[in-house]
Order: sequence, then structure tokens, then C-alpha cells
Amino acid sequence: MSHTPDRAPASQTAPPRPQAVTPVQHKRVERHALVIGIVVNALSAAVGLIVFFITGLKAMFLDSAFTWISVVSGIVAAVLSTHSMRTSERFPNGKFALEPMYAIMKALLTLSLLLFSVMDVTQEAVEYLRTGEGEPVQAGPVVVYEAIVVFACFALYGYYRRCNRRLGSTSTMLAAETNSTMIDGLMSFGIGVMALVLLLLPHGTVLEPLRYTGDFFITVILAIATIREPFLVLKQALIELIGGVHDDETIGDFVTTQALSGLPSGLDLTRCDVFKTGMSFTVNVLLTAAEPHGGSQTSVADLIAYKHRLERSLTSQLHIVDVNIVFD
Repeated sequence: MSHTPDRAPASQTAPPRPQAVTPVQHKRVERHALVIGIVVNALSAAVGLIVFFITGLKAMFLDSAFTWISVVSGIVAAVLSTHSMRTSERFPNGKFALEPMYAIMKALLTLSLLLFSVMDVTQEAVEYLRTGEGEPVQAGPVVVYEAIVVFACFALYGYYRRCNRRLGSTSTMLAAETNSTMIDGLMSFGIGVMALVLLLLPHGTVLEPLRYTGDFFITVILAIATIREPFLVLKQALIELIGGVHDDETIGDFVTTQALSGLPSGLDLTRCDVFKTGMSFTVNVLLTAAEPHGGSQTSVADLIAYKHRLERSLTSQLHIVDVNIVFD
């Protein structure tokens, strides 16, 4: 986030922030949340496949497949969470770019699944309208299953959000999993409601065709309702991956406030640019001479001390941060 602030007094303080979490603790919290999600999603997906084979409901296939994606992606995310902050001679700053890459791949997979499911049920609905033949939806087992899954999804959604807030909302992978779990919960809710309607639908009415085409309506409505979310994840991950300025105003204001605090004499802060890659932040602090024609001089030692002091203050919220001093 780019900011061009007025000079503030050194006594200015930032508003209360989440309790400080070290990078190692950050990753531990992140991995623990991901493992809990893997277990919950694996149980839901396994039962979902059983219900799909019993009923043949394609919306159930979409729901179950989406949950299996969450299981596999959760395992990948847990592995990445372990390795992304490890440094080496080739990767001295870690491998945090793997985290937005993961989010991009998951968003693309989600979009592909939504498109495939819509095309599949559309083909079946057209075939029924053309021939008048089809298989009626078996809604009974679906209602019970979806009621349980909706509860599990929204409990997991709240858990992911709570863990990410504890980390200052800096975890790209937990944000992706939160988004995915919300979509899964909405899908399950929509399928459950439609299944209940079909279960209570009287025979021989004008709505009888819904017994054969209800799958189409459920799937299309769910796809329309949820397609925006993976696009948002895709956009944010691409911004991180190609080095765009982070647009969180809360973080930007926090960084600017900390940068102004303890600024060496003789220098003015032009702006702070914040870049985020996964859970790693890079802050470019642009400085100019306050008195170009004279006045106090700032030593290299003062600048180094300022840089280290600023990095320490920023880790209370950003956890992993590198500050670059840039002269404009």
C-alpha cells in the first residue's frame, strides 16, 4: 500500500494489534488449522461419495469433488507451510512464492470443476427435455448428509477465520482454505434445501419435471452463487506473485505509523510501499532529506539502527518482514 504521510510526532502509536506471534509459531498455527481441515474434509468427502453413488445426484458429485479438492489442497498447503520459510543458498529469502502459486492453482481447479459440472447437468437437462426420459432425483439421503456437512463447513470456516485473525490475517493459504470452505458450505446448504423441496414435492403436479431436472437447477444456481470467490482468490494471488503493492489499508496505515516513529533527524518519509508474498512482507521505506542545503547529518549507523528497529516493530503484526531503505 503506497502512502504519502504528513510528518507525525514520534509519540504517535498504532492501535492495538493481535498478540505477537513468531514466524515459527505462525507456521505452527497455520499447519494445525490445515490438518484439522484435512480431517474434517476427508470424512465429509468420503460420506459424500457414498451418498452420490446411492442417489446419482450430480450436484452431490460437485459437492463431494469440491470437498476432495479441499482435502488434497489442504495436504499440499500443509507441506508448503513447512517448507516455504526454509532458506538456502539458492533461496536466501525462503520460498514464499509457492504460497500464492498454490492459491492460483486451487482457484483454477475450482473454476474448472464448476464449469465441468454445469456443462454435465445442462447436457442431462437438455436430453430430458428432448426425450422426456430421465432418472428422478433421490433426495432422502441427501437431506440428512447435507445438514451434517453444512454444520461442519461453517464450524471449520469460523475456525479458519479465527486462526488467520490470530496471525493478523496474513496467511494466504488459510485465506484460500477459508474461501474454499465457505463455497463448500454454501453448496451443501443449497443442495440440502433443493433436496428437501424435491422430497416434499407432491406427485402429479405441474412441478413434476423438477424431479428429473432439479439437479440442473441446483448445480447452476450454486455455480452462479460461488463463482465470484475463486476469481477474488485468483486476483489476490496473482498480485502477490507478480509483485504488486499490497492493498490492505489497515496494514498500510500500521506500517506508515511505525515508519514515522523514530525516524532519524534530517529525513522525511515520502511513502511506504508494502509487498506481500505468502506470509512474507517486504516494506520499501522511501526517504528524502528534510534540509537539502544544510542541517543535521544522518549516519549509516543511524539508518541501520532505524531499519532494525522498524523491522522489530513491524513483526508484531506482519511476523516475517524485511525493510528496505530507499532514498528518493
